[in-house]
Amino acid sequence: MKEDGYEIKDGILDLSECGIKAVEDKQFLGIKHLRAVILPEGIEHVGDWAFAKCSNLEAVSFYGKFRKDLFGRNVFKGCEELSFIRFADTDDTTARLLALSTNRLEADHLVRADDIGQKSWYEKWDISLLSLLKSDDEKNAIAAALCGEEDISYDGIGSVDGELPGESADYVTKKAYEKCMLCYIRLENDRFLSEDTRRIVEDLISKNRLGSASGSSFYSIFSLGGSDLSYLDRYIDIVRPDKEMIRMMMDSLSPKDVYAMSYLVERSGGIAGDDLML
Repeated sequence: MKEDGYEIKDGILDLSECGIKAVEDKQFLGIKHLRAVILPEGIEHVGDWAFAKCSNLEAVSFYGKFRKDLFGRNVFKGCEELSFIRFADTDDTTARLLALSTNRLEADHLVRADDIGQKSWYEKWDISLLSLLKSDDEKNAIAAALCGEEDISYDGIGSVDGELPGESADYVTKKAYEKCMLCYIRLENDRFLSEDTRRIVEDLISKNRLGSASGSSFYSIFSLGGSDLSYLDRYIDIVRPDKEMIRMMMDSLSPKDVYAMSYLVERSGGIAGDDLML
C-alpha cells in the first residue's frame, strides 16, 4: 500500500534509502495501518504533526544521530502505542523514555530538546513526570470534555461529540493507570533517577495499591502492561503485601493471567496455591 507515493509494506514505512531530507507537516497523519518507521541518516527535519494520530505506530528508528531542531511540534501526537524512538547514538532506555514523552507523559517539548540522552534531559523528564503525578485528573476530565478534546462526559451522562462512548470516571481511571505505568517504566529505566524522585514514585505505587485508594498501581499492570511479571515483581517489592492482600490479588486476577497467578503462588510460599485448591 502506498501513502503519498511511499510504500508501506507489512505496516513498515522504510524511508532509509529514498534520499528524503524532510518529512512535511502532516505528511503521514492518521495512517492507521502504520506500525514502524525507518528514517535515513540524512534526515534534517520532521514537520509538525507528521506522524500524528497513527494509532498503531509502535517504533520509529533513525539511522543517524540525534540532531537539534529535528522535530517540529506534535510529530507523534495521538500515537498511544509508540514505545521507542531510536537514534544511532541512543540506547533503549533513552528510546523508551523519549517515546513516552510524546504520549503518556504529554511532554512534547522533551522530544524537541537539544540535550536528549544527557543527565539534564533525564532531570527534565522527571520534572515533567512529577508534575503529571500531581495533576488533578477529575478537573482535567472536565476541562477536556468542555474543550471537546476527549470523548467523555463531564456530567456523567454520555459522550461529548458522539465518536466513542465514555464517561468521566473512565477517563480518570485511565489516567490513574497511566500514571502508575509511567512510574513502573521509570523505575525499570532508572538512569539518573534521584532518590527523592524514586521515593515519590514508589509512594504513589504504594498509596494506590490493591485495597487502598483506586487500586490503580495493581490493576494497571494488567490493563496497560499486560502480564509483565517485572512490573508485578516491582509492585510486590514496594507494597510488601501480607497474606490477606496476596489472596486479594489472586481473587482479582482473571483466568488468562495464569503466569501472574503462578508467580504469586511462588512469591507467597504456596499460600495462594492452597487457596486455589480449596
